[in-house]
Amino acid sequence: MSCRTRLRSLTLIMVTLPLWLMALPARAMNLETLADHLAAQGDVNGRFEQTRYLADLDTRIDGRGHYRFEQGDRVTWSLESPVKETMELSDAGIQRNGERIDDDPAGVATLIMQLLNGQFSALADRFDITLEGDEKAWHATLVPRQQGLANYLQNIDMQGDARLEQINMAMADGDRLNIHLLPPEEDAGTAATSPQQAP
Repeated sequence: MSCRTRLRSLTLIMVTLPLWLMALPARAMNLETLADHLAAQGDVNGRFEQTRYLADLDTRIDGRGHYRFEQGDRVTWSLESPVKETMELSDAGIQRNGERIDDDPAGVATLIMQLLNGQFSALADRFDITLEGDEKAWHATLVPRQQGLANYLQNIDMQGDARLEQINMAMADGDRLNIHLLPPEEDAGTAATSPQQAP
């Protein structure tokens, strides 16, 4: 798989996975709580900083941009640096910079659109989920149960407090993707970087 293709595959997962735990309510963490929250969640948008690590090239790539999730409609992830690229996911499919693409590794796009609409049966079928903590400090780990997905994705690690702050994704080939979601009042150019970095 080429470097560009791997970067696009990581971008696709990044588009779909970060937003399903956004703005958690102030109550104990469990799947029922998350399902209730997702069903009631409105539109969400903000800025992000990210680090990608390509294992076989031993290369780290830092980036930043903004995202928008329109409940039940579409997810838009706009990378502003080091290159400009916009990924949009909706029921109509996936678009990159306005052009339709068919790159959906391991069916991730379809899966996450179901999650964003509160269909947790899809999540339980494909991931083992561990939730710890409460609304002040929580931690979620997702491990693929199906071999097809496990061949592509090793695990997803998420943490935050009243909102989702950090997403760390480990790919089966050794690649890593770390994402820091910024609060509305912070600017991506001045916010401190997350202490969790790629190796």
